[in-house]
Amino acid sequence: MKLGRNDPCSCGSGKKYKNCCLGKAGYQPPPAAAPTPDDLKLLGVLFNSARYVELEKLARSLLKSYPDSGVVWKLFGLALQMQGSDALPAMRKAAELLPNDAEAHGNLAALLRARGQLDAAVASGRRAVQIKPDFVGGHNNLGVVLQDLGQLDEAVASYRRALKLKPDFVEAYNNLGGALKELGQLDDAAASYRRALALKPDFAKAHSNLGVIMRELGRPEEELECYRLALESDPQCSEAVLGVGQLCMASGEMVEAERLFRKALEINPEDLEARLLLAQVGKVKDGDENLAALVVTEDAARRSGTPMPYKKAIFLQFALGKCFDDIGDYDKAFPHFAEGCKLKRATFEYVAAQMTQHFDDTMRIFNGGDDSTPARRGDPSGIPIFVLGMPRSGTTLTEQILASHPDVHGAGELPDLLDIAQRDVAGTGLVFPHNIPALDQASLRTWGADYVAGLQTRAPDARHITDKMPTNFFAIGLIHAMLPNAKIIHVNHNPVDTCLSCFMQLFSNRQEHTYDLAELGRYYVDYARLMEHWRSVLPSGAFLDVHYEDIVADQETQARRMIAFCGLDWDDACIEFYNNQRSIRTASLTQVRQPIYKTSVERWRPYEKFLGPLLDELGDLVRS
Repeated sequence: MKLGRNDPCSCGSGKKYKNCCLGKAGYQPPPAAAPTPDDLKLLGVLFNSARYVELEKLARSLLKSYPDSGVVWKLFGLALQMQGSDALPAMRKAAELLPNDAEAHGNLAALLRARGQLDAAVASGRRAVQIKPDFVGGHNNLGVVLQDLGQLDEAVASYRRALKLKPDFVEAYNNLGGALKELGQLDDAAASYRRALALKPDFAKAHSNLGVIMRELGRPEEELECYRLALESDPQCSEAVLGVGQLCMASGEMVEAERLFRKALEINPEDLEARLLLAQVGKVKDGDENLAALVVTEDAARRSGTPMPYKKAIFLQFALGKCFDDIGDYDKAFPHFAEGCKLKRATFEYVAAQMTQHFDDTMRIFNGGDDSTPARRGDPSGIPIFVLGMPRSGTTLTEQILASHPDVHGAGELPDLLDIAQRDVAGTGLVFPHNIPALDQASLRTWGADYVAGLQTRAPDARHITDKMPTNFFAIGLIHAMLPNAKIIHVNHNPVDTCLSCFMQLFSNRQEHTYDLAELGRYYVDYARLMEHWRSVLPSGAFLDVHYEDIVADQETQARRMIAFCGLDWDDACIEFYNNQRSIRTASLTQVRQPIYKTSVERWRPYEKFLGPLLDELGDLVRS
């Protein structure tokens, strides 16, 4: 900005420039404090036309003259970000120089989130919406970070604030669906995704996300249709490609599943979820190219000095752990599982004492007395067969044996029972188990009938249908009252094997107790207490205890025992359960596609030196 002859002299004398410093040897007027309007207009034009290389070059030049221009720093940071360069220092500088610019703080929040600095991202996101309460994108961005941190109720509130300000905000509906899914509110999540699709029918990610909800609800046909619509809208939607691949895994089509996982990697070579799925589709061997690629990725991330986004890092660590475990390199495998669990555990709040209280409350309310539950006058249906127990205890194998019988349909892990159990009773506003004392016999029958009706939508003509949601063990007392003719099979497995297998698994649902060895051990002890409680307060024969190790040692005897307990005639198909090509959606899906093997028994021994916190919590439950 050049001084005119008649302008006040910049030296501060009060004289006109022509009568003061003009012409003095060596005098240079101080630089202007800010870029000219033309400079700023050109920066905006370059940004809006996506000419990021030119934008970076101009911004660098302007910053030499105007190092304290927050606007230039903001656009400089965006130029770097759009080119994949390190934009964090520039974004920080912009936010520092523009303390009241909501957009600058929102940009910083988004970048901090991508770098895995979630607490700092939340602070910046909150600052953005504090500056500008009607900042729609700020509320949505803040919701995403809160969701990453596991603060799901707050995330939902942020998305809803964004939608109140902008009712047609498609991305916010999609994000809201994700948070509701994590909260277990599957119907509400599906409604949110459908709202997004009503506004934008070709929104491929929303179609794919709705497919995941259908998976959780045990509706594979609808799930596949969602992925089809996603790929019709965007053939390069890698999430949908992975979804179809997982459906192929579930139905035993491992070769096709592997092809689709590799296709997803072609679409997005940095998709570490695809690499984890590749590791899970079969047994990894020495020289595996996927393992080599994972090692290269980890080394590159370490050398870069830039934190990997936490979701990618979690996939990476669990994939490496799976690969090294498969090839028997346990000393390398466990640190990867431990790091993956540490990263995952940092994304949510979990208080072990509160979970222990939940177990205690369940035992107190279902105490076997006259006031614990209504008399056994629930729905008389004999269709349901419940298979339950700790995750990774052998429930999938047990269900597969049962579902190989021609009169039994295996529906997999269903959320139905625990959803019903959370219903409000008589306007108390209480949830399970605190709602149970207010449950009258009419409501009990209604609950039972509703459960059976939902179950039959999966297989209308089946004589019996299994539900193998493991954590239904919380509601065994309710099942006994609500569905007195249902069969309940409880599967037990070596506590250390069970817990280690949980620790080594990245679950698709919450399972928050599984990512810390001590918390996992405490949960198992509470679970064991609850199962002893059910044995003491329910009549003999209310459920059948089955031990995984007994199935491995003598499959036919145990299979006949379970089939007889369910009131069915024996069928030899139950011996060759691995030939049953039904859809299986659990972590054990590859194991139950082959005859029984013994490597899952005492598999914790090679890891014993790492398991101190778990073994201490389990105490006397550890089998010598």
